[in-house]
Amino acid sequence: MMKSRLIWLLWLAGMAAASVFTGEYLYMALLLISCVAFVMSGILLICTGRKLQVQIKLPRAAERGREFTGELQVRNLSAIPVFAGKGKLWWENTLTGEKGWLPISFSLQSKGKQIIEFQGESRWCGCVAFTFGKWYCQDLFHIFSGKRQTKESREVVVMPDRQKKSFSFLLGESFDMESFRYSGMRPGDDPGETYDIRSYRPGDNIRQIHWKLTGKLDDVMIREKSYPVDDTVLLLAESFQKDRNPLRAEAAAEVFAAILEDFMERKISCQAGVFDRSAGRIHIQKIGTREDLERVLYLFLQSTGTKDEPVVVRKYLENPGTVRFAEYIYLTGEPEDISAQFLKNRGQVTVLKCGGKGSDSEGVQITWKFGLQCQDKNKKQNTDSSCPVFCWKLD
Repeated sequence: MMKSRLIWLLWLAGMAAASVFTGEYLYMALLLISCVAFVMSGILLICTGRKLQVQIKLPRAAERGREFTGELQVRNLSAIPVFAGKGKLWWENTLTGEKGWLPISFSLQSKGKQIIEFQGESRWCGCVAFTFGKWYCQDLFHIFSGKRQTKESREVVVMPDRQKKSFSFLLGESFDMESFRYSGMRPGDDPGETYDIRSYRPGDNIRQIHWKLTGKLDDVMIREKSYPVDDTVLLLAESFQKDRNPLRAEAAAEVFAAILEDFMERKISCQAGVFDRSAGRIHIQKIGTREDLERVLYLFLQSTGTKDEPVVVRKYLENPGTVRFAEYIYLTGEPEDISAQFLKNRGQVTVLKCGGKGSDSEGVQITWKFGLQCQDKNKKQNTDSSCPVFCWKLD
């Protein structure tokens, strides 16, 4: 634009000088016409670009490290043309904090429309939000510039690499599907299973007396009934991170997907809970098919960057529903997250923390490497990056 202004300044100066030194009316007329065009172009700019409709189109999901194509559609609803529009299409991965921008330029006729294709890519999985806001329009001669404001945002979820790993250590070596149909953490009223045998206390129902043991031990013994559970495992995944560290964020997403896939292949009855941003509540999904897995993983990634504290456990406890679980697994990428403590009174709790430090108690530590199980050799991988993942059971 500076170049256009300089050319116009030289043109006007040249016409003025020619009018003075030659006295020709032709140069005076050209000078007058140029001044009028100069002023009219500036006045026309005031009304230019006031009625611009913008729409961003993106795929629902994409793969990490792979380019995807998006469209920016701009439509001029005014009868006044947009001679030159320029702006920036900003993007940010709300899971990892990765961000950048793409230059956008366009020109529109009266009531015209233009489709601008662009390419996007993210080195990490997560939810990539694209925003087109402030832009500038120029007059016909590119002399003046006016700021315009619009607001259009769209998101694409970049899915993590598919990895296979055994997570049998989460439920212990002696894990048995039949034994987890009843809770070992609390008594109930199911006569089919025994929760505990103890000495008689005033108020106990005499129907609960264990007569054989009472006769052998010479003391009145009570058999407590078991509390049946409707499902085996609930995996609660928290996407919140205070500082949005890419390594921890990527590890949390990949571990989450890998656990669900491992449990699904081993036919371990499992449900997964994540925060649903659009509904403002927790979403719990029974994992039986790959479609179930991808749906809950999509919601997990989509909810990133929208919270200022961990919310999954709190939202679950606000409305736990009627389903009862034998075990709870809590996955987080936030080092200071202590939300799992609030699940202790509901059942056995296992904590998986990506990055940071593990528990003082004994547990399992694995080093999670990104993308090593990817079958596509042409796909970009962060094979040189890894993240420690700590696992322990709450006492």
